Amino acid sequence: MSDKISFRQTFSTLERAIDIAQKRHSLISSNISNLDTPKYKPKDIDFKSALSESMESEYGINLIKTDSKHIGLEMDAAESVEHFEEEGEWNGYNWVDLDKEMTRLVENNLRYRAATETLLRKIATLKDVIREGGH
Repeated sequence: MSDKISFRQTFSTLERAIDIAQKRHSLISSNISNLDTPKYKPKDIDFKSALSESMESEYGINLIKTDSKHIGLEMDAAESVEHFEEEGEWNGYNWVDLDKEMTRLVENNLRYRAATETLLRKIATLKDVIREGGH
């Protein structure tokens, strides 16, 4: 079976998508909570590029373990994601646009829910295969 369509690859991709969506949710929530903070610049993550970068290597980072005593490479995909400060419009107080942040929050929530629902369906399919395999 091709690794591109295996359960392992699917689970890994969905897990990383969920991790990145969670980190993005935290940043967007922070932007909203800093609505009244003077000179605050909102932060965000480019979800698509973060997911592609995360999928480039098995652990989301490109490091080589040169000695068996080195610490393992296992880490969350979200830990390796870089956020950026947004260039927005100065509103006289800071750069936070509440409507824009709420739109991003809804969009990110949809991505998160789609990934979790897909993951739950894959698990249900796997359970059905295991259950029916015994008969």
